[in-house]
Amino acid sequence: MIREQLAWSNTEAGSCKRTTPFSWELFCRTYGRAVLVLAAAGCVVAGPLTAGAQASPYVPLDDIAYTYVDALMARGVMRELPTLERPYTEGVLRAAIDSARAGSPSAAVSSYLDALYEAIEKYAVRPATIDSGPDLPFRVRGSGDFYATAQTSGRRELMLADDRSSVRPGATIRVMTAGGPIAGSIRPLIDTRLNADPEFAGRKDRKLAGRTEDGYVSAQWKYAELFFGRVGRNWGPPTLYGLQLGNYAYTYDHLFARIGSDKAHLSSVIARLDDFQDATGATVQRYFSIHRLALRLGNWDLAGSESYLYTGVGRGFEPSLANPFNIYSLSWRNEKEDGNLGLGAELAYRSSRFGMLAAHLFIDDLQIDRCNPNCREPSSYGVTLSAEGLPLRGDQRWFTSYTRVSNLAYHTPAPAERYAIFNVGLGRGFSDYDEIMVGADLALVPRAPLRLYAAHRRQGEGDYRAPYPLPADYATTPGIFSGVVMGVTRVGLSGAARSRLVELSGDIGVNHVTNDAHVTGVSRTAFEGRLKIAVEPRWSVSF
Repeated sequence: MIREQLAWSNTEAGSCKRTTPFSWELFCRTYGRAVLVLAAAGCVVAGPLTAGAQASPYVPLDDIAYTYVDALMARGVMRELPTLERPYTEGVLRAAIDSARAGSPSAAVSSYLDALYEAIEKYAVRPATIDSGPDLPFRVRGSGDFYATAQTSGRRELMLADDRSSVRPGATIRVMTAGGPIAGSIRPLIDTRLNADPEFAGRKDRKLAGRTEDGYVSAQWKYAELFFGRVGRNWGPPTLYGLQLGNYAYTYDHLFARIGSDKAHLSSVIARLDDFQDATGATVQRYFSIHRLALRLGNWDLAGSESYLYTGVGRGFEPSLANPFNIYSLSWRNEKEDGNLGLGAELAYRSSRFGMLAAHLFIDDLQIDRCNPNCREPSSYGVTLSAEGLPLRGDQRWFTSYTRVSNLAYHTPAPAERYAIFNVGLGRGFSDYDEIMVGADLALVPRAPLRLYAAHRRQGEGDYRAPYPLPADYATTPGIFSGVVMGVTRVGLSGAARSRLVELSGDIGVNHVTNDAHVTGVSRTAFEGRLKIAVEPRWSVSF
């Protein structure tokens, strides 16, 4: 956040696993005003919405479909898709596939298009044509799959792999519905891999672990969308987690609104986060708002965003911070709305010759105020630079990226204001590191995009879940790389493939670690990887 001198606390982070039984009273008190604000905004901008608008469910970000989307975008295909904002709906992806097929693609690209079409078919719901009657005809489709995950690490970030090797079974149940401008989805997972993940905050003492990964209803029109529920969202360069809004955290319930066209639109997300117990034992309520203005100018995608995380005992949604047309930084300064303010800027340039160049800047705390030394903590920020689809030979491409997230990013002197839900970042999952990656995007096997890469990461001991430094320590607190810096060099191969009923995805490689676990002089080299194989039965139920 960009802030003036604030009251602070160095209290140790408390438990944030309190749950509250659902009630309509609590729902209305928590989300009611926000729903009204977003609904009013949508009605004003959308105007007379045609009854014939056709909605479709989202394709979740953990589906292998995005491996194909990334490979296709790197080869200059699907230029109509937004570069910096995901997920996409099944209908949008299907239209992009049809457009790409009309452009005489190469054999490798055609195989990717075929595999992508099959991958998103499980999310397809095709309602009947709307008649002249008063009722909208809805269709419902149910399907599922069975899968197994083999991994050498319970932690999902393989550059920071732990030693919890396992082979874990799982299953997915999908129920999608659509009719007219309304679409919805329920996708529970039964996944015993969750029991081995140190970043999963749910119960781990059950033989069958599970969670609702997606569950939402969405109203989609030509110039507006209103959404309530949970689904993964990512704002930032493709193939990387967003710095300000990413999908590293497990999905959480939120309200989403999008108003405008593909060339200019405003998007907004607001959510009630998990509660926090302060040092006195009081329960602190936590809320998150972020909005983003995006423009498309020829080959350029540009966006600017504000995020705000605010907390308080007994505090509810603030109307000024749920209003997508408000400027949060002005409410913070002029209306004394305490909280953690962040600013972001994104841009991407797509070229048929040079692929796709993208950048994302997140400013969490930039010291601009005149104050005594006790408030001059190091600036906190994040930056990502990436290049995808750089030409090699034929359909082969190469890519590179660089990320830096500063030591004190994603938290403030107020422990409840950490930029996280259930202790996992709303943007990136880690702070106090930088990482460079370079590799080849290979189209050697039909229907199987592969990425051969080498990466190096420098990871300091800074952590947004740790107590904030005391004012007396600001002068000696590093802006990045606190404590003993751990180095991780990884050479790996990632990718996906689909054939008939079977989907295979994974990332395998070798890590060489220096100063392992931040202990000076300790090194190790180990194979680290994760493979997932899923079987999608041909059956589905539609009515």
